[in-house]
Amino acid sequence: MKMIFQGLSAAFVCSTFFTAPAFAMDVDNYIDIAKQAASTVKKGKAKDLDKLIAQQEELIRLAVEGALKYAEENPARRKMLHLLVLNSERMKHLTLDAMENAWHNGDYLRRNGIDIGNLAHTDAAMGYYHAVIHPAAAYIALTEYKNSKDPELLHKAEDELNEVVVQVEQLQKIDGKNNR
Repeated sequence: MKMIFQGLSAAFVCSTFFTAPAFAMDVDNYIDIAKQAASTVKKGKAKDLDKLIAQQEELIRLAVEGALKYAEENPARRKMLHLLVLNSERMKHLTLDAMENAWHNGDYLRRNGIDIGNLAHTDAAMGYYHAVIHPAAAYIALTEYKNSKDPELLHKAEDELNEVVVQVEQLQKIDGKNNR
């Protein structure tokens, strides 16, 4: 009986290992946090801004973990993702305009020899890229809202969060196919 159980356990572990996607980040948790934050901002219940800002930091942390793991296994995207990770903390201290130019438009990477315009939007590295830059932009918008109370900044945060949900769901499809 013990041998049968051990054999079945080994078969289950092997089948799970070879058929389940091995995402480089906790995609389900990431999507849940992003959707919850977007919903809170959309409803105008941005009373606990510190919690919303902390959620953006958690999204960035999850994405950085994923980007580092993905970069380990994908040397062609290593430089891009390492630059992203190295700058993930600094991004949060940019203005929205500077964030747009440097990261959404890819100017920072272009200055470092990487043109993200040449990468397909369906490239998994771009998924990790977006998983960092969108919550960083939402972080900036929420921080600025905390000082100005300008409702447009809440709309910006909501847009960034909704966009990253789409991007990470796409990443889930792409990275899941690559890791089966």
